[in-house]
Amino acid sequence: MPLSELIAVGWTEKDGLLRETRLSALGLRHGFTTRRFGNMKSPELREKAAGLLGLTAPLTLKQVHATAILDAAVENAGKEADGWLLSKPGLSIAVYVADCVPLFLWSDDGKAAGVFHAGWRGTARGMAKAAVSAFRERLGITASRLSAAAGPHAGACCYKVGPDLEKEFPASAFVRRDGALYLDLAAQTRRQLIEAGVPAVNVDVSAPCTISNPDDYFSFRRDKQDARMLALLSTDRWPS
Repeated sequence: MPLSELIAVGWTEKDGLLRETRLSALGLRHGFTTRRFGNMKSPELREKAAGLLGLTAPLTLKQVHATAILDAAVENAGKEADGWLLSKPGLSIAVYVADCVPLFLWSDDGKAAGVFHAGWRGTARGMAKAAVSAFRERLGITASRLSAAAGPHAGACCYKVGPDLEKEFPASAFVRRDGALYLDLAAQTRRQLIEAGVPAVNVDVSAPCTISNPDDYFSFRRDKQDARMLALLSTDRWPS
């Protein structure tokens, strides 16, 4: 799915950053960097991306493909975890991705939000459910008040895996085609969110595939290079 078709799945693109239409409607500053923006392992480029949104450089994590989620705070930057939870303005948070699912979650009033990194390991361990639980346990926000969106990630069209992963997921997580096995991370993320109580109508995981769009997205599985995109989020709002 090229950038020109993004609007059909709830995303728009401007200045090399993707925006999710529902987050934009709430006025929340957020974005997902495309390949044209460059490798987000660069501190200068992270600062540039945040600057386009009127934000300071985002807090990032040492991502380890697990389900730990940290509260957004300067002292937590660089710690091992795969998700952020934010309930105060004045900070921006981000996770790196290059095939894994960048999952955005936010409350109905836009006062709390989070961004999470989930590859097959994190998904198998229940990252989406852990994210919903964090909102409830730490902020008192029930799943019924949450909305979710998955940014670009490896799609079932291209994410070929070995039979060893069959023990990690239910049969519904796979697409079998021409004798090969393909993992549907989006379907599993959606299932976990709905099982955790997020209304199905509030969940949108229909984002572009990183593997099949080399001009638009980095893909570790395709390129075997340490280049990353950034899913960036804040509870700061644009002036009305």
